[in-house]
Amino acid sequence: MKLLLENWRQYLNEAQGPVYYWQTQGPWKSDSQIDFGKTHVPRSKPRPQARIEEIFEEVRQSQFPSRPSRLNCVFLCENFDWNSFCNYRPDNWEGNETYVVELRGEYSAFKTDAEYWTQAINASDDEARIERLAAGYWSAEVEPSVAEVLVSPPEAVIIMGKYEE
Repeated sequence: MKLLLENWRQYLNEAQGPVYYWQTQGPWKSDSQIDFGKTHVPRSKPRPQARIEEIFEEVRQSQFPSRPSRLNCVFLCENFDWNSFCNYRPDNWEGNETYVVELRGEYSAFKTDAEYWTQAINASDDEARIERLAAGYWSAEVEPSVAEVLVSPPEAVIIMGKYEE
């Protein structure tokens, strides 16, 4: 009965939006602190590479202002395929939890390739190269090798349930 209540939407014939997943980096909250269907995902924490993040934001503001900012978003996945951001589970992320989420209200969503970010980290002192990588990240002209979806505002991403593999 519990599974039926948690998954009631799949038994309806109504059109559903795309399914997205959100992963924590380590333990987040206990299930008793989450009101499924009401609690939203928290805003993503900025990465420790502050200057790279600044360059990505500068490129976004100047060339792609309609895209959601990495500084006020949630990073989501569409699936767990080999090329999904959620497929990468480093050993140091013990305690990661994955949740099924739904987008509600007014929001901006943008799918891009997380590999541009990874390459920018590897180019740490070459700001011209980082700017080119940021432009590629925001243009999203190719199929992502490692897909991630940015959604803003975070309050639009509602936790519907815990993903159980």
